[in-house]
Amino acid sequence: MKKRGLIIIIAGAVMTIVAMSTAYSVFPNMQSGTNGVNLFVPENMFDNVTDKVQIAPGSASTFSHSTNVANVPLMWGAHITDYKSGDSVSITISNIFGDKFGAFTDSDPILVKSFTVPKIDTYNFNVENTGKDSITIIMMFTENPEKSKALTDPNSPFVKNIIPLAMAGLLLIIGIVVMISGGILAVVDWKRSKDQSRYI
Repeated sequence: MKKRGLIIIIAGAVMTIVAMSTAYSVFPNMQSGTNGVNLFVPENMFDNVTDKVQIAPGSASTFSHSTNVANVPLMWGAHITDYKSGDSVSITISNIFGDKFGAFTDSDPILVKSFTVPKIDTYNFNVENTGKDSITIIMMFTENPEKSKALTDPNSPFVKNIIPLAMAGLLLIIGIVVMISGGILAVVDWKRSKDQSRYI
């Protein structure tokens, strides 16, 4: 009887065990950092994060970010930290001269966008609460995300925790698929060997 199905099942099981072990080793670190702060948050993808600001319904608050380099992408995000169903915001971007760089409306807890900054300048993000309840929001900024410390620093929470967890998740899926394939192959080989034994 061929054992290729069993070998494939074992290989898939090994991948699954490795994935689960990796996730298990990473997950406790994501629950709380050295200061007891939850690390699994979108802020870890950005270099600059503002303080939390509470905005009443129909009111607005302006967040400013000064760039250091021209002609590079500015990735920005808005995070409603106490999001509830029905919360929504309207965000308009301008500089100190009144030039407009986009207007966005969103009803999700997290909004992430980017645009290329034409020059070194201060950009204002006017956030209006268009929902019915007060919200607490923070703004997040990263210039030139490809070279961002949050994404390239080996000691950053994103690199140390989120990337390994994502890789573990992918490996887990592959391992499960491999085990299923091995099981199917083992059944096929078993049926073939059983049919062949009838003619012996």
